[in-house]
Amino acid sequence: MTAELKASRNDATLILTFANPGRRNAVDSNVLAAAIETLSKAERDDSVRALVLTGAERDFCGGIEAGKDLSTQIAALETLQNLIETLRSFPKPVIAAIEGIALDAGFSLALGCDLIVAGQNAAFGISPSQVGTWAVGGAGWFLPKSLPPQWVAEILLDAAPLPAARLHGAGIVNRLTPDGTALDKALAWGEQLAATPPAAFEQFKTLLASASASTLTEYFSLERHALLTRRPGAI
Repeated sequence: MTAELKASRNDATLILTFANPGRRNAVDSNVLAAAIETLSKAERDDSVRALVLTGAERDFCGGIEAGKDLSTQIAALETLQNLIETLRSFPKPVIAAIEGIALDAGFSLALGCDLIVAGQNAAFGISPSQVGTWAVGGAGWFLPKSLPPQWVAEILLDAAPLPAARLHGAGIVNRLTPDGTALDKALAWGEQLAATPPAAFEQFKTLLASASASTLTEYFSLERHALLTRRPGAI
């Protein structure tokens, strides 16, 4: 089966689910583009007051499938970057509900959300194939803004997924839940946040974005450059 994006509703909360059986819910350009289009519609839909991003069954997202052609990889990376920028600017609460693995693009997508709810045995990381490039959608931009340099070095260089409990202790994962309950907890939180006046939340996200000295867009340019100039065998 190919990757797909499933959209559903829980009262005022829109649920977007990555589904790619047997591939740890890895996404592709079509899924990423579909998510961007869905978010664009949801932004204009007053009945949508919160968004939950999750993965089907046991994993959140195991990365991005883009083939071996460099131009295709660049196109997929740019679509991923566009989605994460869309998540960051989405004027309503965005919660990631994480079970299992959040790897590479999955890690960046989780970090691109406003809040993260994760199961006890969830894990986050960068795969060995990305070490030396880290063109995964912004993880290398998000992490130094939240963690000490030693933590960032471990995550980006070790290539061993970090348990959710450690990231919860570091403040990146907001809430740690029993395995299998992350989505339910995220939905309950989404309904609670849906009561926040939309204008107030939009203003909050605007102020938060302006607090960064360097922009995510500037970092995305560095990611594309890294992919274009990567050493043979880096991906």
